[in-house]
Amino acid sequence: MNKCTVTDLRKMTFDKHIKPYKFHSCGIDTTIDDWSHLCLVFVHWLIQSGFITVVKLPVPNHARRGKYFINIKPRHRIQERDGYWQSVGPYHIDTKYNANAHIKNILSTLRYLGVSSPQFQLSFHAD
Repeated sequence: MNKCTVTDLRKMTFDKHIKPYKFHSCGIDTTIDDWSHLCLVFVHWLIQSGFITVVKLPVPNHARRGKYFINIKPRHRIQERDGYWQSVGPYHIDTKYNANAHIKNILSTLRYLGVSSPQFQLSFHAD
């Protein structure tokens, strides 16, 4: 597939047949293994770009019902809520979501952090 901007992502629908393939930023193409890996690469990009700091945490997930997408600790506001936490530096990312929710989390994180013109693109492939 072609490179998709954040504007493109807002218009797209994702299901189990569409998989992330590459994260493109600053002339570097990072191969993506799966949706969870995409979120880890995205958070790494946020760190490298200076968009996220500990004081901006926690970042709620797209639904904003007590679950966090990114936190300094591997837990949600309601600790009994389920999650699959993975780390990037000092940050913990809940990667237990379906394809569409992963994209919604990325888009809502950009809004939450006030990143209006993110300089990255994504490529996908379909099964």
